[in-house]
Amino acid sequence: MPEIAFGELFEPAFQPFVIAAIIVALIALLEIVSAVFGLAISSVLDDFLPGLDIDGDADAGMLSWLGFGHAPFLVVLIVILSVFSVAGILIQALALGWLGWALWPALAVVIALGISLPLAGWLSRRLAWLIPSVESSGIHRDELVGRSGRITLGTATGERTAEAEVVDPNGLRHWIRVRAERGETIEPGAEVRIIERESRSLFVARRQG
Repeated sequence: MPEIAFGELFEPAFQPFVIAAIIVALIALLEIVSAVFGLAISSVLDDFLPGLDIDGDADAGMLSWLGFGHAPFLVVLIVILSVFSVAGILIQALALGWLGWALWPALAVVIALGISLPLAGWLSRRLAWLIPSVESSGIHRDELVGRSGRITLGTATGERTAEAEVVDPNGLRHWIRVRAERGETIEPGAEVRIIERESRSLFVARRQG
């Protein structure tokens, strides 16, 4: 493994992967700030993730393969970005050592994605053992109907989904996609009750209180 000077990491060949690492660091910093000062990190991310939704079995299947739904959104995002960053830097370092030059950044990104997405998906699903979800705990999805929860990421409306944390009858936490009843808006941090399972991966929530 060839050594890389610190300054080389800021060259164009490494920039996509360094940027991914910086995003991970910023998310970690926001998590620390939210823990210390009680801020809602989900409301900050909501400004950058408008309209996040899952439509159709194909989309839901792909997102599930990447780990979404098995663990909280932020956890999966951090895993994907971290693996992508490490894979990309290693690819460019090996290219420099073997070829004498770095790969074209776009080509390195494609190769890194090809390696990191399956690996990140596998790691995220393994995290389901530590952070239970609907898929990992073995309960039927319908058992979440009637349970109380809290919006953790995004603002739920009748047309727009958000992520909610729900506790099942066994006391295990789950992170599921929910939309609000038509005409209602539910902000991050709001307490909700799951009133309906609309599809395999989508539930309907009603604000509590």
